[in-house]
Amino acid sequence: MIVVVGAGIIGTSIADELARRGARVHVLDMRSPGRGASQASAGILAPYTEAHERTALLELGTRSLAMFDDFVAGMRERSGRAIDYARTGTLEVAFTADDESRLRASRAWLDKIGVLVEWLSASDLRAREPSVHPSARGGLFNPLHGWVGVTSLVTGLVESAKRSGVTFETPVDAAEVTPRQGGGAEVRAGDRRYEADAVVVAAGSWTGRIKVAGAPALPVRPVRGQLLHLRWPDSQPPPSRIVWSRDCYVVPWPDRSLLVGATVEDVGFDERVTTEGVRSLADAAGALLPAAKAGEFVAARAGLRPAAPDGLPIIGGLRGARGVIAATAHYRNGVLLAPLTASLVAEMLLHSGGDPALEVVSPDRFLNQNGGRTPSPWTRN
Repeated sequence: MIVVVGAGIIGTSIADELARRGARVHVLDMRSPGRGASQASAGILAPYTEAHERTALLELGTRSLAMFDDFVAGMRERSGRAIDYARTGTLEVAFTADDESRLRASRAWLDKIGVLVEWLSASDLRAREPSVHPSARGGLFNPLHGWVGVTSLVTGLVESAKRSGVTFETPVDAAEVTPRQGGGAEVRAGDRRYEADAVVVAAGSWTGRIKVAGAPALPVRPVRGQLLHLRWPDSQPPPSRIVWSRDCYVVPWPDRSLLVGATVEDVGFDERVTTEGVRSLADAAGALLPAAKAGEFVAARAGLRPAAPDGLPIIGGLRGARGVIAATAHYRNGVLLAPLTASLVAEMLLHSGGDPALEVVSPDRFLNQNGGRTPSPWTRN
């Protein structure tokens, strides 16, 4: 049996993938599935905006984005659930000369690597997306990007996993993982014990609270992101795609909902929604799309996004803890990277896969020459 610690988008994706490949999987989580960072995610699939030029994050993101059509289609078929998903592109808007210079530079390097994007003049932008503030100087349209409804995706993943035999147990606060010399490991949660052939630690921001015997703690830090949910006014046509400014992004849904995100706050494990966060997002949305000021407030949510010091996910076996694999630190890209992460972990556990991507995201990159973890630059004195 494989025990997966964490039932967010990463943990449930891994559990579903492993079970479909024939493994017996048991998932533990301190809450119900999808109640961590996943519940405050807008579900944006935009690797060419989140990463720049030929970085490792861009390579991972574009590879995972290419898997998404099949990922969602398979989930719909196996779970019998509707999953909100659209590849309508993203529009990044320039309001200043600096914005325009930055976006034109983005277009240049995207053209160089063969990604077809379109620069829209101010008049073209108003014709294409009239909801944008009339002071916009222009914009960059990327037709490859899209979004997925995270709540519906997690629901589909859990249902698909259960139909493949995965069992979920919540609330269970796993505290310690102890590898066995002869193979396998024990997971301890209070007075409960779980024997496993392998353990996947996919606990997001709470990864550091799970002690893995023989392995130094991973440098994963929580970063709070607040998300605003509005309803677009009936008197105005809503935007038809994700619209992005320097201060926020907005994701329009077919039901006239509008998700506005997201703050980036270094506040430790504080998951509160704040007045300041709501106000800043509302102001940014109104500056980008004036009609949003007349929108109805529906809800605001906050989640803790797990980040590593170098901004890359941590995926791979833990040195000194045979049979224990980490899958964490996806930061703002957990939804985007879910299909690829699930595939990488399944290949490692079931087929001893040696995918080149694993070298980039390996936990070993934080080891110093003495075999310990390199101190995180985020550690508070």
